[in-house]
Amino acid sequence: MSTGPDGTEPGRTELNGAGSGRTGLGTDIVSVARFTRLARTGGPAFLERWFTPAEIDYCSGKAEPGRHLAARFAAKEAVVKALPGPWDGPLPWRRIEIVNDARGAPSVRLDGAVREAARRAGVREVQVSLSHCDEYATAVALCTAGEA
Repeated sequence: MSTGPDGTEPGRTELNGAGSGRTGLGTDIVSVARFTRLARTGGPAFLERWFTPAEIDYCSGKAEPGRHLAARFAAKEAVVKALPGPWDGPLPWRRIEIVNDARGAPSVRLDGAVREAARRAGVREVQVSLSHCDEYATAVALCTAGEA
């Protein structure tokens, strides 16, 4: 991946302000039809490679599972783009889980090596927003690091 003139990767924004810590922003958009097809042709092997059991259960319970799978995958991609620092090696996608909070809003649960990398980078909060229609699913993630 090439870097911009300021040395940052495209799709990644870091802001440094006095006392504000660093903020990373990531976004992604994916085809709903593609995820519907992949889930159908790849079956459980595809689903279990990219999604946690809770994510699979949540999406499978929806009238249009492909929309929800696509939105959760877009959110995982957005989180990766928002996290500070590069990742070395294959991404453990199941260690980035998109769950729903008590109000039903999507939130992020990091686990394992991804959680540890975020902790080392000083990430204290990860926020996510998802949206989808018949054709596309999109997500935005915001990681805040630094002082609480």
